[in-house]
Amino acid sequence: MKNHSQIREISTLSFNERVLQEAEDIRNPLMERVKFLGIFSSNMDEFFKVRVASVQRRIELGKKPLVDVLATINRKAHALDDRFQAAYREIIELLGREGIRLITEKALAKQHDSIRDWVRSYFRDTVLPSLVPIILRAGFPFPQLTDGALYFAVLMRGSDFPYALLELPGDLPRFLELPNGHIMYIDDVIRYSLNDIFYIFNYDAVAAYEFKISRDAELDIDNDFSEGYVRKMEKVLRQRKGGRPTRFVYDSEMPSELLYLLKKGLRLSKSDPAIGGGRYHNMKDLMRFPAKRPDLLFDVMEPNAHPILAGAERKPMLDIIKQQDLLITYPYQSFDHVIRLLREAAIDPLVSAIKITLYRVANRSQVVNALLNAANNGKRVVAVVELQARFDEQRNISNSERLREVGATVLFGIPSMKIHSKLLLIERAGDCYAGLSTGNLNETTARLYVDSILFTSHGKIARDVAAVFDYFEGIDKNRALPKPTFKRLLVSPFNTRKELYKRITLEKEKGVNGYILIKANHLTDATMMRRLRDAADAGVRIHLIVRTTYAVTPHKNIKAISILDRFLEHQRIYVFGKGEHAAVYLSSADLMERNLDWRVEATFPVLDALLRRQVLNMVQLQIKDNCKARRLDRLQSNKYVLGGAGAHRAQYETHAYFQQLQQKKP
Repeated sequence: MKNHSQIREISTLSFNERVLQEAEDIRNPLMERVKFLGIFSSNMDEFFKVRVASVQRRIELGKKPLVDVLATINRKAHALDDRFQAAYREIIELLGREGIRLITEKALAKQHDSIRDWVRSYFRDTVLPSLVPIILRAGFPFPQLTDGALYFAVLMRGSDFPYALLELPGDLPRFLELPNGHIMYIDDVIRYSLNDIFYIFNYDAVAAYEFKISRDAELDIDNDFSEGYVRKMEKVLRQRKGGRPTRFVYDSEMPSELLYLLKKGLRLSKSDPAIGGGRYHNMKDLMRFPAKRPDLLFDVMEPNAHPILAGAERKPMLDIIKQQDLLITYPYQSFDHVIRLLREAAIDPLVSAIKITLYRVANRSQVVNALLNAANNGKRVVAVVELQARFDEQRNISNSERLREVGATVLFGIPSMKIHSKLLLIERAGDCYAGLSTGNLNETTARLYVDSILFTSHGKIARDVAAVFDYFEGIDKNRALPKPTFKRLLVSPFNTRKELYKRITLEKEKGVNGYILIKANHLTDATMMRRLRDAADAGVRIHLIVRTTYAVTPHKNIKAISILDRFLEHQRIYVFGKGEHAAVYLSSADLMERNLDWRVEATFPVLDALLRRQVLNMVQLQIKDNCKARRLDRLQSNKYVLGGAGAHRAQYETHAYFQQLQQKKP
């Protein structure tokens, strides 16, 4: 793959294949395999809305070589969809053997009268009021369909009005548990009840075929912000609903006349991806498949008690942080400590200000609630909210309005540059306390994503964090500010690239005694990859742990793996050097051009020796993984790492490691 764009797109598909491998992996409990099917489906939806849409836009701008890239994407996506359908059929059969039967409308017709009556009542009372059928008629415009929603194309044979569309209700559970323990898709409940919807038409037979349209999720925001950033965002979010199609998926049993009608109405060209598949789509809903069998799920992995904070529930966390740095790694430890700190700061009479960056927060966010409480308690609250966090834009607009209503200062950063850093600053009695995270301050994803947050009162780090917020506030007030300088932080787009280059060069000068370890979600920056390869040429041993997109060519001194298991690996960790003298950084930034040059990111050192050792121990466990690690090679083949002494499953061993830490203070 010589084309760098192709490497990125195919690498993303390769990651999605690793998710699908987890659904296919018989070592995983059966209900967890169902969830991985849902995650795969969700990832593919986003891939077409974002990555494929980007390729299509560049083709329209004259990048003709990308036509081959698009063809490769479509070919690989079709192959993955075939594997998905095969895995789905296998898993549904295995669920049936476990007594978890998923029945269709045809199977329902054979059930006892009481079960059929129960389903009819549920449809009449709960489903029918949400349905809005649209009759398709010649001379009337084709309706605008909602991106990502599920639709039925309805065919009424023998009717004067044979065609209709029906949107499946997105506000109801996708799966219905029947009184006898069986489970039905809401889709099949509607199929069973079609005559109760279209009975006014005179037809010989009626049938429904499912389809879905995905649209370009990019927001086209110009540089004129005179009408206000929030109003402009709301405007372009409405425009997204009519974005160009990026993928059309449909039931392969759909009659050709109906398929032609849909393609014509949706104005699909021959180059637009159209995938004929099974009778169900939006399979991301499998992530919420009813799960009442603990024996078919992963064993519960509770967060371990923090060795410093356990037993110190009555002591303010800021007092603890003033004495020593704290590192919290979730979900191995509890994210509740982050909420606790914010709640304490919100009511602490000595706290005068709380400043925070918000990228993606949970629905009904406890983080936002703590900030609201702080503002109500007279604290100066400054929230830098990123309105361009894709698919979270509307939630961030709503949270911004709530914060402003209680007197908080809400900033939107730099319109042309995403604020992707995860920073917290608390001012208390003349002292500053900083929180720096590798991931979002989101209590929901903190149960699923592996991330770390560092709390410190170290003067230079806290002042650097304060300088970032000063820069944001200066931009908001249209002040001409000098380029900020930092003592300890690496802040994109100002000094991250330059400082990482320096660290790589220092290791290169050590030759065979040099060492570099990088754990990231993405590694695609061309210059960064070239410098890493130059270091490897000089004899430096390099370990790379990359979750998603990866474009480094193979080298004898570079070992590259990707780990996918029950948690999503989300930490960014950069290590330069060996042993106790290693420089260890945590970061919000991946090694992509956008993260280094076009976003505000923060990379921060772990200065405490014991915490530094803790991070090094974590990554060493990952390097040894021979259960869930895949080798990253030129062909994106996703072969599992095998061999070594004994079985090493990094996430389980990491949980055990934190279990040991809780039993003894570092």
